[in-house]
Amino acid sequence: MISNSDIEKILDRADIVDVVGQFVQLQRAGIRYKACCPFHQEDTPSFMVDQARGLWYCFGACHEGGNVIKFVEKINNMNFPEACHWLADKYGIEIEDKKEQKNPEEIKEARKRASMFAINEFASQFFLHNLKKPEADAARAKIKQRWGEQYPQEQGIGYALPSWSAFSEAAIKAGYSADLMVECGLIRKRKDGDGYYDFYRDRIMIPIRDRFRNIIGWTARDMSEVDGTPKYLNSCQSDIYDKSDSIFGIDNAIRQAAKEEKFYCVEGAPDVMRLQSIGINNTIASLGAAWTKKQFYQIKRYATSLCFLPDADAVKPGEQYGTGIAAVIKSGQLAMECGFSVSVKEIPCGEGNTKNDPDSYCTSRTKFRDLEEVDYITWYAGYAFKADGTTEDKSAAVTKIAKMVAMVGDEVKEQMYLEQLKKIYNHKNLWITAINREKKKISESKADKTQTINRDLLAKYGFFESNNCYYSTNEGKEFQWSNFVMLPMFHIKDSLNPKRLYRIKNQNRQEEIVEMKQEDLVSLSKFKQKVEGLGNYIWLATEKEMTRLKMYLYEQTETAVEITQLGWNRKGFYAFGNGVFDTEWHPVDEYGIVRLGEKGNYYLPASSLIYRDDDKLFQFERRFVHLNYSSISLKEYFSKLVGVFGDNAKVGICFLLATLFRDIITGYTKSFPILNLFGPKGSGKSELGHSLMALFIIENIPPNIQNATIPALADLVAQCANALVHIDEFKNNIDIDKREYLKGLWDGAGRSRMNMDRDKKREITAVDSGVILSGQEMATADIALFSRLIFLTFAKSEFTEEEKRRYNELVEIRKRGLTHLTLQILRHRARMEQQFVSNYHTCLSDVLEALGAEKVEDRILRNWIIPLAAFRTLEGVLEIPFSYQDIRRVTLDGIIRQNAECKSNNELANFWNVVSYLQQDGEIFIEGDYRIEYLNKFKSSLIKIEQVYQEPKPILMMRKNRIFMLYKKFGKQVGDSILPEGSLMYYLENSKEYMGKKNSVRFKNIQHGVEVQKMETTPTGGVSYKKTSTPDVALCFDYRMIRETFNINLEVEVEGRETTEEDID
Repeated sequence: MISNSDIEKILDRADIVDVVGQFVQLQRAGIRYKACCPFHQEDTPSFMVDQARGLWYCFGACHEGGNVIKFVEKINNMNFPEACHWLADKYGIEIEDKKEQKNPEEIKEARKRASMFAINEFASQFFLHNLKKPEADAARAKIKQRWGEQYPQEQGIGYALPSWSAFSEAAIKAGYSADLMVECGLIRKRKDGDGYYDFYRDRIMIPIRDRFRNIIGWTARDMSEVDGTPKYLNSCQSDIYDKSDSIFGIDNAIRQAAKEEKFYCVEGAPDVMRLQSIGINNTIASLGAAWTKKQFYQIKRYATSLCFLPDADAVKPGEQYGTGIAAVIKSGQLAMECGFSVSVKEIPCGEGNTKNDPDSYCTSRTKFRDLEEVDYITWYAGYAFKADGTTEDKSAAVTKIAKMVAMVGDEVKEQMYLEQLKKIYNHKNLWITAINREKKKISESKADKTQTINRDLLAKYGFFESNNCYYSTNEGKEFQWSNFVMLPMFHIKDSLNPKRLYRIKNQNRQEEIVEMKQEDLVSLSKFKQKVEGLGNYIWLATEKEMTRLKMYLYEQTETAVEITQLGWNRKGFYAFGNGVFDTEWHPVDEYGIVRLGEKGNYYLPASSLIYRDDDKLFQFERRFVHLNYSSISLKEYFSKLVGVFGDNAKVGICFLLATLFRDIITGYTKSFPILNLFGPKGSGKSELGHSLMALFIIENIPPNIQNATIPALADLVAQCANALVHIDEFKNNIDIDKREYLKGLWDGAGRSRMNMDRDKKREITAVDSGVILSGQEMATADIALFSRLIFLTFAKSEFTEEEKRRYNELVEIRKRGLTHLTLQILRHRARMEQQFVSNYHTCLSDVLEALGAEKVEDRILRNWIIPLAAFRTLEGVLEIPFSYQDIRRVTLDGIIRQNAECKSNNELANFWNVVSYLQQDGEIFIEGDYRIEYLNKFKSSLIKIEQVYQEPKPILMMRKNRIFMLYKKFGKQVGDSILPEGSLMYYLENSKEYMGKKNSVRFKNIQHGVEVQKMETTPTGGVSYKKTSTPDVALCFDYRMIRETFNINLEVEVEGRETTEEDID
């Protein structure tokens, strides 16, 4: 069985345009997409896809629609679980199929709910069919006039006939349970005899849907206009409809709300339908004046801003506000208590001070947008001090408003509120005192509450506590069990290594916090060894008494789950070593426990008093912490980064944004690039890494890849999710195994290892981090690795005094920590879930169009698109000091530059491999076609000032013409692609190994492997043979770099005379 939370993840992450686009050719049609329906034959497109709502609908022969799961079910002929798994695979969502056995009562309940959903679906089709009948003319006209043509069809709005039994008879005839239909509120049992009658008659039937588009109830609008008839009737409470947590419009609203990070809250279903029909899709209603905490917590993960649109009601005599205003005052305060940022758009009353509401007023997007949006606190304050009131009234208002300001938890906003409130009620000191008092109350309410012991249970298990000791009685005599007592705190759940936390206190009032493994509690000897190791804690009783104590302790213990990987947790929060963040910060208590309500309790041992004095444990967890020491804004810090590092900082910032949502991105792309920072010593490459890492760890020290082992690197990358990891000192001569490991990071392959600390089974270490790799060498020795990078170059190593000042200022800022900026970015996760895929495709199309005929390697292209798409997704909600067009330009330049490097090094590798083969095959010869000289000094056409080396430097000097000719000949023979001579020369001259040309280098004349000798007559008339050589222009290269980069060896031991300066001058 697939859980509702997993279904929600699928609906959040799956882009309906992306999915439908795999099966049909979609075309833009305004804000929607259209196509010929894939489910019936047609020539004119009637199939519409609404990306903002995540819905599809066929307005042609099918008259059917739904969400992305229903489309996959229908197009692939799958059942619901199969469609969910199909989408989960596509978007990288882990689904936990629940296999637990249900008891008969649970099975019965699940079947009942399924039957009730089926009844409502039957009713929906019945009411839709009624709209075609003549009796429905007035209802059809009303529906069209209020909400247009398309929206009612998509929402399944129908009509209940005036008949007293049309629906009940049809449903019973179709085999649906009359008792369940009564529970659904669709029919009623007749009082004066057998049979049933329809509850809804002559009404427009509007379905109430849940998040998954199941119909859970109805809101029905009267068409009879009979006096005394309620205008609207809502479904009664049932097993599938609960007014306290059902939200009308939620099925359509979520995608738009996540994009805008805001919901618009109205009172009734007609208000929602009006606003959604004009494109304000993120509108929802509570179907009543009062919102509940359950409803607010449902929507908080998608948006943390709410804007209320109250009904404009005339103020009744003796009342301060109209009904709609009063409802929003109450709901707004509750929303703030739940952690929302709240605002209000107030609608004016109608003519003659008559009632107005969003349904009647907001007839267009323009009228809606023209409504002024004001902050809730100042809006409420305006009402609270509008009328003359007593001192008590004003005091109560000040207290209430101060409490709201205190709940904001932001000193900057607090000062802004203070200025606004002073204008409404000009008593600044009074406001300051009231706000500080309320802040203190909030702080005290969050203080730990010590768990109390249930003393009734002590009697239940036959022992009691006295003077911090346990005792039992036997025949009137007391028998002492221990000289200490244990306060149960938490059971840390783990399938392999469960443990329990206790506060242990002895009769001398000495106390400790102790973490006990399960094995410490199943053996009396281990238990005694554990407690006695803490100090003066002695167990005097037997194992029988210990069992009775355990029964008591276990019953009293809360449960928590240990967080073993920091960063993003699939339970819906981001963990630091000292607390977690969902939409707000939750610090650990002194025991390392974080309580998250319905999400459960979690244990972060690094922050527990138990390990306070052990500085060898949890070293990473104690550095990966949220410390609110800095108040610098996101825009300000990013501006300083760009001021120091230029365009490279822009790419780094975008890479950071992508990393914080890596799980969402890799779910779709299946890969994630490495950010490669390349440049000479002192160029600032590592400093950019440190500056990005400051959003996670203060003064991070990256490991040196030369010295680190692969297991150590694997642990580094696996210890946090959706966070950055920095690895330094990359060189091309690293072990081949390390190079392969780095390549595996790109597609999350990880590393296989034996799990020695758990169940000793083989496992794959996670690759959940974004990796920064810095070094002084380009990773071009392995083009497969190079193509997995986002390659940034740092060419400058000398800086002006102003540049140094800006850099030093940046260093001081990052020393204070920047995790508050990390939390600010993490608030926008819902937006990333909803918008990344569509922005990824938009950016890809945009960049491909800009590249035109330029051909680039696909892997490099897609690497660069990931941070660009992350930026585009978040640019509307984060203040970033550069634009999409700016980072798009940087991205295009980066793609073209990296592709050229990749192509160049590919071709050069091929060339040098050919040279190596020619040497090994006896086609070219050392000293005849090339020389390798170890020189203490050197100059050339490129190095015009003679360079002096501390130790001899190996320089490869190569005759161009003959080797180039053999390269072409050999390449053609084996079918390799051969570069034209001009291109090859260009690549060689622009390679990092090239050192220039040197004239008049002497090379031996060798033919067919034999040195050419010149016959001469000696003075005595004899014959002698002299070896010959020819001066030629030589291309010079750093041989050590050639050898390391391309893994070739051209050195051959040669007997003969030593090289003289004449040979190479």
